[in-house]
Amino acid sequence: MTYTTEEKRHIISELILMAHADNHLKKEEVSFITSVGKRMDLSEEEIDYMINHPEELTTMPPKDYTKRIVHFHRMMLMMHIDGHVDELELQLLHEVALQYGFRKTTVDALLQTMLKYPHGEIPPSELMQIHLRNSN
Repeated sequence: MTYTTEEKRHIISELILMAHADNHLKKEEVSFITSVGKRMDLSEEEIDYMINHPEELTTMPPKDYTKRIVHFHRMMLMMHIDGHVDELELQLLHEVALQYGFRKTTVDALLQTMLKYPHGEIPPSELMQIHLRNSN
């Protein structure tokens, strides 16, 4: 999947905001953000700056529906990465879902399905099935 520089920054920004949602930034979260950012060819310096200055971040949903699905799954993985899902993280996830045009039933199905897989990584085909099933 190809992303513009702005899309990359928005994606990393949302991950950072999710990491900060519970007011406890953990090393696992920073590692995940850094890993995703590097895969998107953002510099480590830019990623570090973004992590340390969350008040400057802006976000915008990806225009492409498939990119929304992929990124929303990243957000869910970020939420679960420290082994604890905080109520503030869940609230942010549901707010993002609304912005992305995802129904609550879709989010609930995704959260339930994540529990079946190690580290919550839903296979792409099943991820797409859940979204298609709940969008009709």
